[in-house]
Amino acid sequence: MLLITCPVCAVTAEETEFSCGGLHVQPGETRRYARGVVREYWLCAAGCGSWFGLARHSVNQRILGSWTMGKEPPLFPGETA
Repeated sequence: MLLITCPVCAVTAEETEFSCGGLHVQPGETRRYARGVVREYWLCAAGCGSWFGLARHSVNQRILGSWTMGKEPPLFPGETA
């Protein structure tokens, strides 16, 4: 189970307290889950109700980081520009 921290309100809870909204893709990218780093939209249902972005590794489920909507997401380890 993932332990997620909302970057907006800083609440930390298990993934069941959040809702995944699917993949975060740039215009022109194909929407598909792959091995490696994936970026997703998540809803903070446990706290503030805000949407945010979350990067995780799809093989080991390690969370690499998160960002608030409207901001450019950083480049995470394992990603290429």
